[in-house]
Amino acid sequence: MKIAILIDWWNPPVFWWWQVHVQYLSDLLVKNHACKVDLFVRKLIGDDNKSYAKNETHLWWKLRIFRIGPMTRFFNTFWRVVSLMFTTFFLFYMALREQYDIIHAHAYVSWLPAKIVWFLLRIPVIYTVHGTMWLDAHRKGILAKIERWLICGIRYNLELSVSHKIFDYKNVNKNIMVMHNGVDIQKFEAISVKSKYPGVTFLYVGRVDWQKWHKYLIEWLGMIDKSLLREKWFMFNFVWDGELLPEIKEMSHSLWLDEFIRFKWKIFWDELIEEYKKNTIFILPSLAEWQPLTVLEAFASKLPVIATDVGDNIYFIKDDENWYLVPSADARALKDVVEKVLHLDVPSYHHMWNNWYNLIVNNYTWDIVVAKIYEQYLSLVK
Repeated sequence: MKIAILIDWWNPPVFWWWQVHVQYLSDLLVKNHACKVDLFVRKLIGDDNKSYAKNETHLWWKLRIFRIGPMTRFFNTFWRVVSLMFTTFFLFYMALREQYDIIHAHAYVSWLPAKIVWFLLRIPVIYTVHGTMWLDAHRKGILAKIERWLICGIRYNLELSVSHKIFDYKNVNKNIMVMHNGVDIQKFEAISVKSKYPGVTFLYVGRVDWQKWHKYLIEWLGMIDKSLLREKWFMFNFVWDGELLPEIKEMSHSLWLDEFIRFKWKIFWDELIEEYKKNTIFILPSLAEWQPLTVLEAFASKLPVIATDVGDNIYFIKDDENWYLVPSADARALKDVVEKVLHLDVPSYHHMWNNWYNLIVNNYTWDIVVAKIYEQYLSLVK
């Protein structure tokens, strides 16, 4: 089977969780299901000021990456739109030549070339939605309207969603399926650490923006008795980057929290897995999520998880079974749970690891997830 996959967020130089999704999807379609995959992405200038413009070939020439359009920085709206025209023409040319069986577009803007080629050649189009942060947070304005239209107002042969949140919104599509993310469990099992950080350490991994609710995360920490934090050797390891990071650092400084927070910038791949395994607890205080890949990665690392009751977290996190869900936008509830956890003995964190680890092994490895997606490809082609 020949598959065309479209995504404009790609690594390098941009790194995001749905890029991980697409990377495993592409690789395993070739390795496990004998597909040929062409991946269509943008030419980009990275944060390191290097140019990423060359096409690539991998996996016995069965996975090809085509970089298309003018070379610009990612966050440039004008050139992002212009690149869609280049992608549309190139995708049409390649579809005529290669006779693709499926076009698989990943949100957001990749829908346009996919739908145009569908109109011209009637190649089935799958559209995967990785999140709707504007709709979920009840934002208004032009961006929220565009998001609603792209996800709910355009008809696709199949719409895949990483979360059941897709069903919260009126949608012209009827053929909708939930397909959660996965974890490379072999990679997590292969990496070990000699010991965890001393004391009770919390870990956050993700971008720093309004959706992730970091201001309140710092706020609850400021509410807790600092003598308790010192007694427990508490440390909050804060991994990643974003536009609000300077503000978060200033806020932590003003609340006299510098001794309890380590800002670790961006960590990737093996080093990130080691970071998961060195910590005691993973925390995700988001206002809006769909199905956070970081929660699954924490489970694969045998970490307890504290998260807000948003998106599909409720399908994975059960109170007193594999730990705590708290209401979103409730700093007091988050503080109460954290204080409760701080009063537990560290060994009590570990007796539940079997619940969440087996959940991942039996249901959410990338092999299992990609096999389910491939089944949908076969159904559409038939």
